[in-house]
Amino acid sequence: MGDSIPRIIIWDMGGIMYGFFTELMVEIGKERNWPLERLPLGPTGPGDDPFYAKMDQGEISEPEYLQCITDALQKEGISFNPYQDMDFSTGERGFTWQVIGHLRDSGFRQALLTNDATAWLGERWWETWPHAHLFEQVVDVKSVGVRKPAPEPYLACVEALQCQPQECLFVDDMHANCKGAEVVGMQSFWFDICDPDGSMGRLQSRLGVDPL
Repeated sequence: MGDSIPRIIIWDMGGIMYGFFTELMVEIGKERNWPLERLPLGPTGPGDDPFYAKMDQGEISEPEYLQCITDALQKEGISFNPYQDMDFSTGERGFTWQVIGHLRDSGFRQALLTNDATAWLGERWWETWPHAHLFEQVVDVKSVGVRKPAPEPYLACVEALQCQPQECLFVDDMHANCKGAEVVGMQSFWFDICDPDGSMGRLQSRLGVDPL
């Protein structure tokens, strides 16, 4: 990666602006007395989760990962559909939103590039999304036809912004998606869902802005 500070930030959504869905499932599981230590619920869950590592490296997609979790729940006699049985939008990360506003006020251009928001928020969710005004462009890969880390979603975002990949920093919680951004010439920043506020602090430092 280059040493220059990009002036365009392209954000992933799930895990960064909102808690990753397994984080919400852990809280639901506590309320419902699920055997959490036996369930694969991401790095913030108490049990082992080999499927998350496969998704992080791009070996399986998020829908495939979600199916692994659903299968594990069924083996424990638990009927639960994450898409239908929980409200993903309730898990907003407050500090992330503060930083997004801070970066906008500091003169950074910002866009959103998401793989799975339609599955969680519904068709054409961006038309009524209360945060849409913070971003110059919102690109959902459902309209692109192929998912990150394939090059097409990143390039669709660049085209919408009318900029060059080298002008952009891409923020994602999956290492595979960060690598995909680097392949097309962007810089990348990996967001650690186990340390969301610390990740936002490191991002501000990376961009050379006064921290909140």
